Amino acid sequence: MLFERRCYTLRPGATAAFWQAQVDRGFELVRPIQQRLVGYFSTLSGPADQVIHLYRYDSFDDWQQRLHGLYAVPALAPYFHTVRALMTAQENSFMARAPVDALTPLWNASQDWIPDRPAPVLPAAQPGSLVDEHTRVLLPGTQPRFWQAWQAWQEAAAEPELLDAASLIGTFVSLVGQQHVVRSYRVHADLAARDALAARRSSHPAWQALQQQMAPCIVSEHSTLLRPGPMPALAPLFHVL
Repeated sequence: MLFERRCYTLRPGATAAFWQAQVDRGFELVRPIQQRLVGYFSTLSGPADQVIHLYRYDSFDDWQQRLHGLYAVPALAPYFHTVRALMTAQENSFMARAPVDALTPLWNASQDWIPDRPAPVLPAAQPGSLVDEHTRVLLPGTQPRFWQAWQAWQEAAAEPELLDAASLIGTFVSLVGQQHVVRSYRVHADLAARDALAARRSSHPAWQALQQQMAPCIVSEHSTLLRPGPMPALAPLFHVL
């Protein structure tokens, strides 16, 4: 499986117009990629006026056929013209799932959620939830040590309040572009819930030990707060019926 992260930087104040363009276009014409959409998100912190979307594809060929096939659909030309006028930049990256099953609960040896199937229930995932995109850049050659530290911690940390597995969407590592970039996505009901998890972890010896083990692997890390797309077709995990 292959994951894609797309990031659109919009003109200041254009986010509402971008969402409206999705509604005006409808979703039937873009069904090939809708069938692989994990979710759209808009930024609440970090760079303003950005929309990030995640996809799960079977392979690079699957991505190319589904996405590039849309450019040959004449009825989509007005939509492309409209949304491109709202943007100042587009970028994408391809990622693989983390090699620790517990870090990718929706995509691992026992489960593979394909987004055109019913979405799994994440208790904290609601239309108004927050998503924390946590990005770490690792030193070259340190990935094995980094994943080993996580695997050992997952096996040792039996406390549910530390694992908080129900809030984790997934963790991924870059395949193209900048290497050794690890991104994790975790949903929180609100900022208070996010801060409460951070407080529980920071005061626990097992979490402190994990941070010490990972620290020599990490060049930099930061978090970006995201809001799920405003309608079910754009955020299926957050509008479960």
